[in-house]
Amino acid sequence: MNEKSTTQFSKYRILGLVGRGQFGKVLCARIRDTGKLVALKELEHKRFPTSKLLRELRFLLTLQHENIVACTALVHHQNYRYLVMEYCEGGTLRDLINHTKSLTVKQCFDLISDILLGLEHAHAANIIHCDIKPENVLLKITDRGWQAKLSDFGIARLSQETVADASNTGSPGYMAPERFYGQFSVGSDIYAVGIILYELLVGSRPFSGMPTELMNAHLNQRVVIPNSLPRSLQTIILRSLEKLPQRRYSSAHEMRLDLLGTLQSEDFSQFQTGGEQEKATQILFSKKAPHFDQSNTPESIIGIVGAEKSRFYSASKFLLHGHSLSLDKTEQIAKSEQAIEAIAFVRKTLFAITRRSIYQFVRGIPKSLYQSSQPLDQTFKWAISPYGDWFAVSTGKQLEIRNLVYGRAMRLEFASRDLSCIIAIDRHHLLAIANKTETNESRAIVISRRCNIMYRLSLPVAIAAGIATFTGDRVLLLEADNRRNLLLLDLKPYRLMRIPLQYEALILVATPWGYAITAKYNEYQTILILLDLRGNNINNLIIDGEVTAIAPIDIHLLAIAIANISGCMLYAINLKKLEVDLVF
Repeated sequence: MNEKSTTQFSKYRILGLVGRGQFGKVLCARIRDTGKLVALKELEHKRFPTSKLLRELRFLLTLQHENIVACTALVHHQNYRYLVMEYCEGGTLRDLINHTKSLTVKQCFDLISDILLGLEHAHAANIIHCDIKPENVLLKITDRGWQAKLSDFGIARLSQETVADASNTGSPGYMAPERFYGQFSVGSDIYAVGIILYELLVGSRPFSGMPTELMNAHLNQRVVIPNSLPRSLQTIILRSLEKLPQRRYSSAHEMRLDLLGTLQSEDFSQFQTGGEQEKATQILFSKKAPHFDQSNTPESIIGIVGAEKSRFYSASKFLLHGHSLSLDKTEQIAKSEQAIEAIAFVRKTLFAITRRSIYQFVRGIPKSLYQSSQPLDQTFKWAISPYGDWFAVSTGKQLEIRNLVYGRAMRLEFASRDLSCIIAIDRHHLLAIANKTETNESRAIVISRRCNIMYRLSLPVAIAAGIATFTGDRVLLLEADNRRNLLLLDLKPYRLMRIPLQYEALILVATPWGYAITAKYNEYQTILILLDLRGNNINNLIIDGEVTAIAPIDIHLLAIAIANISGCMLYAINLKKLEVDLVF
């Protein structure tokens, strides 16, 4: 290894593994000089010979398009070569298919349209991809949704290459019939896009099995399309999946225009993706939430935190197995100042937050930790360390972190952006989100408890709120411009996964098994959405009234405060009694 190659590689700081490709690992890295994130695609000499490397590099440098992953450099390090490529924080289309079950038809069409736009550009340069599949479609998160980008041109071919030069390597689940005989054309890529379109809309591929079974199916079996799909859409899928290339669409452009026309067709207006799944969900909606315990209270509860098994604090009462004990000091705070906005229970210490102050309860006596100087109509943002040894507050562009052990306070000033939320992600670090209103973007800033900025990440959307989770270096965020979208942000390495919801989220709560989200179902009811750790929907419950607070009180118990025409009630839902796909 020469000194020049080592110097080239040292320009990049490796942040973590984001995936594995056919020929090696894919790493997330930051360019030390600029802070820009890139993907390093590892190519081992033995598994990816120089001839293939030069071919893929040639194609990637030739194809400059917003729907094709950009390649910016090639670096050598030890026995590996690395392609330096555009970083796509949304992962692959396969990740999205596996972990998002509620894509709308419009979202599916937008993804397919992006793939076809990328293919239009590649085909215009006489390049056939030859390995279109969800794993080779990378995703960028934008304020409009997902942007799909084609990647992995390792087995791509020039259209003028002869059949003798071709290879039948590829992914059998997405290979056109002629590909099994080493033949390829524009129609081969169109066929693979048809398979992906079928998979997005139906939920599975038209053919499955071992490679030999798949080959036989692609060559001989007829494609069966569910009657639930509109006729115009069935026609597009069937044409893209014709056995003979001559009968398929002649170009990606032609197929894309047909898809756009389908959106305007009469038989399409009533169609919705995932109809069978929605019917199953409706049955669950009719069930009443079984409860472990119930307590009535004369006032609305706006905060609950778990303490121990079968115990939880509310903003006005301490409840233990249904018996309540008034916290007189808490009630005095509420009367003398403002109603309590939230509470937190950290390491056996209770904190109460009002519009102007933060209090810590020491042996049942409230101690003032912070008094806001802001006007009453301007609330401050707060975060408390998971160990209870420091807390942070932000007012506008200023951030203050106070160490409760040593009694020190440190401050940071942000020149141009107000902080939309702050989150204590672990004992030593805080995440601050600053929105950039003119571009609908935001910046995530990781800050140490000593007020040192560790690093920054650019987010493609504005953020309204966020919470820490039970998964290390992961936070759950709520988009500001579309509150039906949640984002799972992994900080190391940087990954961003969008979770679309059917309703606008109101309350976000993290649990050891996933997330509990509340949203307004109608004027009189609230929907409780239960998601697993990857954001998959595992159950929905309809609850009469407004859910005003929610918190986990045990691995399988969830405390919920409800306000409705009957008054205010506190429930403890036993998730073991629900039909949820969870293992406790």
